[in-house]
Amino acid sequence: MSYIDRQLVAIAMVTAFLFMTCSPVIDVVATDVLSNINVGPYVNKIVFKVINDYNLQIQALQTGTIDIIHNSLKPDDIQIVDADPDISLLSTLRNGYGCITINCRDYPLNISAFRRAFAYAFDKSRVTTDIFYGLSQDHDSLVPYVSDWCIEDDMPYHYYLAEISKGAQILDAANFTIDPVTGYRNAPDGSPFEVVLEFPTGVEDIMGVIAQIGVNSLRTLDVNARVSSTAFYELMSRLDNHGDYDMICHAYNFHDDNVEWLAYYYWSEYADDPYLNPTNFKNSTYDSWRNQLLYGETYEEIYEAAAEMQMILQYNVPRLVVYENYMLQAYRNDTFTGHVEDINRYIAGTWTLKKIHKIDGTRGGTVSIALGEPDSFNVFLGTDVYSSTILDNLWPRLYLKGPNFEAIPYLAEELLVETHSENQDVQEGHTRFTVDIVTNATWTDGTPVTALDIAITFLYLSESRECGNPASARMGDLVTAYAPTTYRAVIEFNTESYWHICNFAYEYILPHHIFNDKGGIDASKWASWNPVFDPSEPYVTAGPFTLTDFEVGEFTEISANPSFWFFPSENSTITPSPTTSIPQFNFFLAIIAGGVGATVTLLIGSPIIIKRTPD
Repeated sequence: MSYIDRQLVAIAMVTAFLFMTCSPVIDVVATDVLSNINVGPYVNKIVFKVINDYNLQIQALQTGTIDIIHNSLKPDDIQIVDADPDISLLSTLRNGYGCITINCRDYPLNISAFRRAFAYAFDKSRVTTDIFYGLSQDHDSLVPYVSDWCIEDDMPYHYYLAEISKGAQILDAANFTIDPVTGYRNAPDGSPFEVVLEFPTGVEDIMGVIAQIGVNSLRTLDVNARVSSTAFYELMSRLDNHGDYDMICHAYNFHDDNVEWLAYYYWSEYADDPYLNPTNFKNSTYDSWRNQLLYGETYEEIYEAAAEMQMILQYNVPRLVVYENYMLQAYRNDTFTGHVEDINRYIAGTWTLKKIHKIDGTRGGTVSIALGEPDSFNVFLGTDVYSSTILDNLWPRLYLKGPNFEAIPYLAEELLVETHSENQDVQEGHTRFTVDIVTNATWTDGTPVTALDIAITFLYLSESRECGNPASARMGDLVTAYAPTTYRAVIEFNTESYWHICNFAYEYILPHHIFNDKGGIDASKWASWNPVFDPSEPYVTAGPFTLTDFEVGEFTEISANPSFWFFPSENSTITPSPTTSIPQFNFFLAIIAGGVGATVTLLIGSPIIIKRTPD
């Protein structure tokens, strides 16, 4: 059976079970898996080559110039690469979607009835069949289908099919009358208007077609509309900074299973804040669920809030999801093996780059990956997928997201979670996290990584929040961070919340001897720090790879870091790569099992131990 035949069989079954999970039980991760998952890398170098032309990427893969294509393969090209025995394909339902973001600030798009009418008129099934040939699925919720928090299958209505008459009825009821002269609808105040649906230049075959479907849908409602193509970074800048636009067609990706972002991306108070709430959406009922989502202490509380917020967004349509597709990533299999199927970062993520190795079992070699050009090496600004793909391999964190979103200890060795009921030294209403870290991690300048780096990182994020640093958005409840010993850090929040661990566990850790207010990169300089692009700026990292070469518009080279605290010893054998069969462990479930005051002990090289503190 060919790849395409297998894929079509899978598609037929997808609505029944693919990637859907119930609230999982707590699994114990086996000792050998936990001790080996971080070990690597086994290759000498990774070269991310900037190949902007998609067809050139395919050609480079076929000729062996590159080993992996980071971007998703277009459905049209499946048979081309499927015919090559030296090329394999990974198919994974995307943790993200294509969408049309609507400006909820400007009249008349600020009228929810207009946005809802558009949602009913848009034909999502056409996107699935005409653009992706069935390799995607209709989706409404602004939470991806792969997420445990998604309520897609429980929604009482959907916008899957083009229901023109229903959309027209909604516009009629909202007093969007048709002008007898122009034939187009006027706004309720009688004024004419035009909707411009923009998409990024260079993706005409997907986003351009979707944008045209959107415009055609508006025209079936007698709305004056047209398509416009604009440079990607200009579009994203206008979104990030609340600029002028009507509708923008683009893609949106997530890198975890956390839905805390629902409290920020659509919160009314952030409708004017850069990088937050780009739809300019304001809704008091939606806002009323925010505190429960952020500060609920049980799974049930969080799920209820997330579900209600999804339903409010479904009704008001600040952003219309138009597809959730399969990521079809192609890679060569004739030189390297050990690729990791990662729901989080897919085939070119940090787990693959740690575990990939020569098919003969020897160490060394250079892996080439076709990747777009990174927009920044500043960990606060490098938010596009190209930058983060590189930064993930350079910067340390306390924990990493595993291939199935599981929490994998990285710098952390042991974590203790306490509230006042478990430790009376903790102030009532506060949550204290005490984390012990590894003792053999070093920065690329030879300085040891210590708990002071941990503490300074979160204090820096907290302080730079007032200077507009978007990376600090989740640090608002941080009350203190300090290092009582060289390898023990204490992080305390002035609230009790289901989400606090995610507020710090996966953040990049900063070298405190670089980030400080005594001649270093103080909080006010977070945005002006321009490392790599400006060689005079300090760039001290710690991770499995180090940045060794870079040329704008050409490539980024990272090399194996022999000082990495999980670097394989010279005599060690290459460990099998972890796959999606790794049992899932979730911080949140541990807290549910033992209450907010549970002790969660995560030991590197040992099974995960979860125990309830005495009542």
